[in-house]
Amino acid sequence: MTTKPKPATEAAISPAVDETERTGVIRLRLSALGIDHRAADFPARFVEFCEQNDLYEMEVNADGELLILPMTGYRGNKQEYYLNGFLFNWEVANSGSGSSQTVRFRLPSGDLLGPDAAWITQQRYDALPQEQRDTIIEGAPDFVVEIRSRTDDLPPLQRKMDLWMAGGARLGWLIDTHNRQVHIYRAGQTEPQVIDDPETLDGEDVLPGFSFPVRQYIFDLP
Repeated sequence: MTTKPKPATEAAISPAVDETERTGVIRLRLSALGIDHRAADFPARFVEFCEQNDLYEMEVNADGELLILPMTGYRGNKQEYYLNGFLFNWEVANSGSGSSQTVRFRLPSGDLLGPDAAWITQQRYDALPQEQRDTIIEGAPDFVVEIRSRTDDLPPLQRKMDLWMAGGARLGWLIDTHNRQVHIYRAGQTEPQVIDDPETLDGEDVLPGFSFPVRQYIFDLP
């Protein structure tokens, strides 16, 4: 990663700040290590770093802090697995390119984030440089999903969804497993629509014909 000297007194680990921060997340300030997270070579270096530390899920925020995220557990992983399975089947029958929680997107804000599920149009995928296919995709996905796991508080996930939408996402689902609710974010809407205990979710005009049985595979999953 591109480096430059930094004062030795600058803290490398940032303190908890407010209720919008995620519980259990370890935050490391990259600038204290002389790392510029906006550098052109950062995506490739970040992917290499993640591959060498594959037991951990990591993101980088706009302030240049490395976020080491807590594990979701087996049940949380199964919820992501089922959602991505349905998305994959839709993609095969239609078009575009879906991705799971191991893919990272860099937003115009500088945040480098990973969703639980995402999809981009075929046109966008075909236009991606090979470097982005191998490392980090620039811009938000067209469709994005966050699932609230056992370790997640709601406000940080709402903030993350706001970042996705501000970065260019057209449709987003925040699936709140604790309250059996889904927050549906749409481009051009100032506030998400909140639905209580839906049986299924619809891909609307972004993913026409896509339907996910959220009650069966998320809310009621043993």
